[in-house]
Amino acid sequence: MENKNNPIFFDKDISVDIIKNKKIGIIGYGNQGRAQALNLRDSGLSIKVGVRNIESIDNNLLESDITYDSIENVSSWADIICILVSDTSIPKVFNSKIKSNLTKNDTILFSHGYNITYNLIQPPKNVDVIMVAPSGGGQMVRDEYKKGRGVPALLAIHQNFSGNALDTAKAYSKAIGSAKICSFLSTFKEETETDLFGEQVLLTGGLPMMIEKSLKVLLEDGYSPVVAWFVCYYEIKMIVDLFHEKGFDYLYSAISDTARYGGLKSGNYLIDDEYENKLKNVLSDIKNGKFVKDLEDNVDTLKYKSSIDSKSSDEISKIMNVLFKKTKNRNSL
Repeated sequence: MENKNNPIFFDKDISVDIIKNKKIGIIGYGNQGRAQALNLRDSGLSIKVGVRNIESIDNNLLESDITYDSIENVSSWADIICILVSDTSIPKVFNSKIKSNLTKNDTILFSHGYNITYNLIQPPKNVDVIMVAPSGGGQMVRDEYKKGRGVPALLAIHQNFSGNALDTAKAYSKAIGSAKICSFLSTFKEETETDLFGEQVLLTGGLPMMIEKSLKVLLEDGYSPVVAWFVCYYEIKMIVDLFHEKGFDYLYSAISDTARYGGLKSGNYLIDDEYENKLKNVLSDIKNGKFVKDLEDNVDTLKYKSSIDSKSSDEISKIMNVLFKKTKNRNSL
């Protein structure tokens, strides 16, 4: 189901009436599951969390005083089943615990389009399949809601059996706080491919590894771990905040001539045509399914291993702990 106009919705555009009397099952109580469950509860909706093992309940779930049951029972009970376990777990959980408990006119909700886009699961045709994908981690979704704000959310419709799928998605996004900023319409395919691309080339791939390699070069050339860390790590947030709020044009007008010239000259040297071709290769692997196959075959084999020597890492950890503790204490005043 393609979307050409990318309409944006706000709180004032949305009514939650369509889900007010619906029973909402949250399958999974991890990063997104916990945040969305608590926000839905605090918005006055009826929720229940489905857990894989009743005998070993997450303490966070018990402390939150949220009703829980087995995934099978919650899937049978709920009108809206929100599948928020990890992407790699969804096929097994869906096929063994959820699918047989679905009934006509149920709604299946995802916060990532991965399993639908790559046809890893096949929902029945007589249910709605929608996505509400907050543009931020679960902790942010919860924290912003508690502040009376929200995290924007992408909405998408894969199956609209009832004819009301979009209204359900909009209402859900309002209930978790997203529409306070905005909810915007896309597709499962677009969300999946752009999300994977952003993760791999920037958020969990490019940026962290660029920071670590920069640190490594300075440390190997004899510079102080503390000074190297401030330059390559700590100052990142300041620069990101600068262009996040006002854009790249403002960034380059707000910094010194030395920083502007050096950044543009060396940036163009580092981020060259070869780098752009590599970005295109990453996107191609995402679109043609090569990444999905690679993930299935190797998900447990690739682990993070720092390239920074242990002595420098210890020094960096100490200064990080001191600074973050001071920041936390300051914010609590």
